[in-house]
Amino acid sequence: MARKRVAVIMSTYNGENYLREQIESLVQQEGVEIRIFVRDDGSQDRTPEILASYKEHLAVIENEGQNLGVGNSFMETLYQAGTEYDYYAFCDQDDVWLPNKLLEAVESIGNTPKPTLYCSNQTLVRKDLEPIGLRHAQPINTSSLQILNDNPVTGCTMVWNRELQEILHQPKNRPSRDVLKVRIHDVWVAMVASTVGDIIYDTSSYIYYRQHEHNVVGVRKENIYVNWYKKFRDKSKRNGRSLLAKEIVEKFSDRIGEGTLSDLKIVSGYQRNFSAKMALIRHSHLFSLSNESKWAIRAKILLNLI
Repeated sequence: MARKRVAVIMSTYNGENYLREQIESLVQQEGVEIRIFVRDDGSQDRTPEILASYKEHLAVIENEGQNLGVGNSFMETLYQAGTEYDYYAFCDQDDVWLPNKLLEAVESIGNTPKPTLYCSNQTLVRKDLEPIGLRHAQPINTSSLQILNDNPVTGCTMVWNRELQEILHQPKNRPSRDVLKVRIHDVWVAMVASTVGDIIYDTSSYIYYRQHEHNVVGVRKENIYVNWYKKFRDKSKRNGRSLLAKEIVEKFSDRIGEGTLSDLKIVSGYQRNFSAKMALIRHSHLFSLSNESKWAIRAKILLNLI
């Protein structure tokens, strides 16, 4: 039986410390045929040199001198990967994959014709790969409401089938750059999968998820006061939930269940007037999966920060 072909999608930025170790773990994947699509987002260290040394394994995406930011860089690479592969996977620059990571995902998804996203647990490790422990002690909630509030689906564990890739790849379905500045690539892909397809969660781990001082996204929770300060100071960091809901409704309303669609419309349109704000406050179930207090949520609604 022919091996399944997997497109591995990576964006790099100043990743010289751990990149070589990550790529080595990719080329040692067992039971699948891989092609690594990588876009460097303007590194100023030895990252481009390291990528060049693996040119036989990589399809390097031209960055045209642009620094797009992590979300937009990953999605641009996703588009460049096309729709010809059997499966697709996001990959960070600083982790280490176990040899069976992709094969386990491919076998879990199987040949279902439904758009399907796979994700898994992670083994947290220090920068020298010393184990800390599993990230999740219990199965995670992969509902659209959970993803909208506080996404638990980690991009570096994501693998999805061609059916979902074809949806993500279509120009009319692509998110705006503004959304990807406040809700990055893994949130978008998880949200699309949760509303138009299925998500499979594997409680096992096949990845060493490295925690270090330069993580772009890690497991550390940002102080709530720091989060609010950033939102007030920088408009581009505001309205992540409503922008995400708005674009999902605009692009996929004909494929979303009635209840979920109604909820997303309430979130997406809350800034229209005071009545719309009060309607969102009354629908408290929409934020039942948030880690913020109900008073913080209400304040954010009134201040147009949701």
